[in-house]
Amino acid sequence: MLLLAIPAAAQLQVGDYLHMNLNGNVGFNYAGGFNQGLSDHSMGFSGAGQLTGNYYSPNFLNFNVDPFYNRNQNDTTYGSLTNTSGVSANVNLFNGTHFPGTVSYNTLYNATSAFNVPGSELGLAQNTNTQMFGIGWSALLPGLPTLTANYSIGNTSSSILGTEGNDHERDHMLSLLSTYKWDGFNMTGQFLHRNTNAEFADLLQPGEAPIDIQSSSNSYGATVQHALPMAGNFGVSWNRLDYGYHYEDSYSAKNSGNTNTINGNASFRPMTDLGIGFNATYNDSLLGVVPEPLVNSGAELNLASAGTFRSVLLGSNIYYQVNRYLGVNGEVAHEDQMFLGQTYAATQYGAGANFNFGHSLLKGLSFSVGVVDTMQQGQNLGIGFVGNVNYNRKFLGWDFGANFSYAQNVQTVMLLYTTSSYTYMASVRHKFGDRKFVMFGYSGAHSGLDNNSGTSSSADRIYSSFIWRGNSFNAYYNKSDGLAIFTPTGLVSVPTNLPPTLLAGNEFTSYNSKGWGISAGLAPTRRLTITTGYAKSNGSTIDPLLSVYTNTTLINATMQYRLRKIFVNGGYTRLQQNVGAVGSVPLDVTTYFIGFSRWFNFF
Repeated sequence: MLLLAIPAAAQLQVGDYLHMNLNGNVGFNYAGGFNQGLSDHSMGFSGAGQLTGNYYSPNFLNFNVDPFYNRNQNDTTYGSLTNTSGVSANVNLFNGTHFPGTVSYNTLYNATSAFNVPGSELGLAQNTNTQMFGIGWSALLPGLPTLTANYSIGNTSSSILGTEGNDHERDHMLSLLSTYKWDGFNMTGQFLHRNTNAEFADLLQPGEAPIDIQSSSNSYGATVQHALPMAGNFGVSWNRLDYGYHYEDSYSAKNSGNTNTINGNASFRPMTDLGIGFNATYNDSLLGVVPEPLVNSGAELNLASAGTFRSVLLGSNIYYQVNRYLGVNGEVAHEDQMFLGQTYAATQYGAGANFNFGHSLLKGLSFSVGVVDTMQQGQNLGIGFVGNVNYNRKFLGWDFGANFSYAQNVQTVMLLYTTSSYTYMASVRHKFGDRKFVMFGYSGAHSGLDNNSGTSSSADRIYSSFIWRGNSFNAYYNKSDGLAIFTPTGLVSVPTNLPPTLLAGNEFTSYNSKGWGISAGLAPTRRLTITTGYAKSNGSTIDPLLSVYTNTTLINATMQYRLRKIFVNGGYTRLQQNVGAVGSVPLDVTTYFIGFSRWFNFF
């Protein structure tokens, strides 16, 4: 209480050149909890601060340091489940000169974050510790190419609550970027080196050896752009990736290689309503079409057995706005591919139209349609269709919005697969004077590979929100299912443009997930705010070897009462989480705290 009574101090100046400001809050908390029936209680100080300053001049050297200790994370999804401590700091040197630099550091201890599960609003609660150091410098001399260099080191350790084992990841990253303008040409060059050493606990087989991944990559890139007559522009880009990784679980796997990609495009606008474009792409490795999340997740990829892959794509498109309501477009593309010792060639022709209605009855309605016909080596592979409908209208103070999109077309990445997808959404909103608002909405998406049964995925979501004079009420329900890959970092949905032959046979996992929740934010008085919420999610994965079930229930409530510069804070969180086989004992943790804090402007 004596500490809280200390008056605010003035700004601090040390010597003739050092200027600093420090503000923040200091408090005292009582906290307790129950973990699997065992109780725990503690008392202690907490606080957060912000130190800013400069030496000699803000452009010469300026800095900020933001420490926090024993802070209840009542502003996160998982409430006051853990007390987090850490610091973030940044120093900027020589701002406004030709050689600016920066140094940064941050660390986070005992934080709670979400381990992603597809279709789950909550995910799985995990405990995380992170540390990162970075340094950067630039050379910005007039008339010469610029150069910016950054180097960072990062360490992360995390563990899903209720499971055994920890995940560790160490990253080293170096990046170089250079830009130059000469005679109307805009040129960019870049280089990125990344080295990662990661060790993941194997959720699927507790007690087995953890998964260890060592990977490194060098990425090079260059682009050139220049304006053309008739409001045109052209650009050329080149990218190369050299990669290598060592995957070790119950067996070992090594792979390395490189990929080169060249892109070129040109566009013209000879008339206000007319646009013409040309494009060309060359790729010499299948890795160029593998989504980055799969490459970095540790999933077993059969890149070595995929054989040679080369692809050349040439295309052109044209668009013309007939009038304010109607626009038409056409396109043609030819692609040659070599994959698994075979060569494929295909030509696609497409056309479409866009309509916008302006009449009173249909005002707010617009739609577009298009068709694509694909010819491959003398045979017609089929006609693809693309459609999109939008509706936005205000009627009697209510805002109505809806959208439906559908696409079915021959996949151009591998020429062998047909994809189909459709998305839809609808919402209605209304504002009742000041500080009163209501909204309801529904959205969904479905997609899949037509030539491979069981590869479809779907997701649906219903949500609502109501605001009344500073009080808010929210609710949601969602569900999703599909085919995914179970990686050490979580479930990754199988992309529809990924050839199934690229994955090991036992990598496919069927998943489903459901979740719902309600929350409220209340302000019964001007100084008192209360937030509370309830959320529940459950899911399962099924593959030929085993099944994993997840079940999470979260109750969270916080309270804050403000009296001038003094705050009375309180919070309650209960988490029940189950990860593993059916019948396994769930984690059951309850935490609560109450305390007070005071804001200070120290100097």
